Amino acid sequence: MIIFLYGPDTFRSRQKLKAIKGKFIADIDKSALNIETLDGPKLDTAQFATSVAAPPFLAKKRLIIVEDLISKNKKKKIQEEVLEVLDKDGSKDTVIVFWEGGLGNDKTKKARSKAGTKSSGLLLARLQKEKFAQEFKLLDETEVYRFTANEIQSRGGEIEPRAARLLTDLVGNNLWQMNSEINKLIAYSPDKQITVEDVEQLVKTKLDDDIFRLTEALGQKNKHLALKLISDQLKSGTSPTELLSKIIWQFKNLLLVKNFVEENGSGYVSNRLTYQLGLHPFVIKKTVAQVRNHQVADLKKIYHHLMTIDYKIKTSQTNPEVLFDLLVIKQ
Repeated sequence: MIIFLYGPDTFRSRQKLKAIKGKFIADIDKSALNIETLDGPKLDTAQFATSVAAPPFLAKKRLIIVEDLISKNKKKKIQEEVLEVLDKDGSKDTVIVFWEGGLGNDKTKKARSKAGTKSSGLLLARLQKEKFAQEFKLLDETEVYRFTANEIQSRGGEIEPRAARLLTDLVGNNLWQMNSEINKLIAYSPDKQITVEDVEQLVKTKLDDDIFRLTEALGQKNKHLALKLISDQLKSGTSPTELLSKIIWQFKNLLLVKNFVEENGSGYVSNRLTYQLGLHPFVIKKTVAQVRNHQVADLKKIYHHLMTIDYKIKTSQTNPEVLFDLLVIKQ
């Protein structure tokens, strides 16, 4: 049996891998002596073939876990050779789990190009076609909200709907951070419901200044600064999809605030805007300071352009960096 776990949401894929190991220990090998983890970046064919062919020790099956073989192994022929081992091996006594952290969407395309051989692409294609292949994509806003509420409930806690929405806005789809924040909030409020005040006090925001600086630079048509901020974000390890989701999120906020101001005037205090628009005061403060640089028509045009970029990135039609550059240059 071959299991393939991959995608940019490494938190959920790690949870799945942990569940597989737990079930194997509970049902097949309580000693865990038949579980072997292989380091994909350093894997060689002989090691892999030996591990696959080894018989179980005092158990019915063996479990082999191979991590980050496709994305990080620099040997040109390793994937071709691994593919040959998989095709030749007829053992029913071995379960092989390939785990690829972050591989998916634009990163899958890059991994194929970096691998450099046709067979490397064939290994990825072969694994994706397996019955037990599962891609873990980044969750959207609604899915993060649902994930957060379910996780808190499963850990014996409760959270107010408004607090759950604020927590989702502040943390986004970084589920590693979300997991830490949930643990902290539950520990802080063991005997009561998690409130908006708890979230405001304890949760570190994901809304770093660079995102607001970027949208402000776009509004001021400061192309040099906008390009630099995008480049800095990507170099720091932020994925194109994550960066784009942050930009889309803030331009949606700009549209909400700008439309409200156009229809109702600019005399509303921040607390009233927070109530009317359902946005966090921190976000209102940052966004109100930027709306003067934008017109509604321009914001709609940019937002439409961003949704086009989102589609192209998800369908791997164009290099994401090129799309970001075009977004800035056309402003």
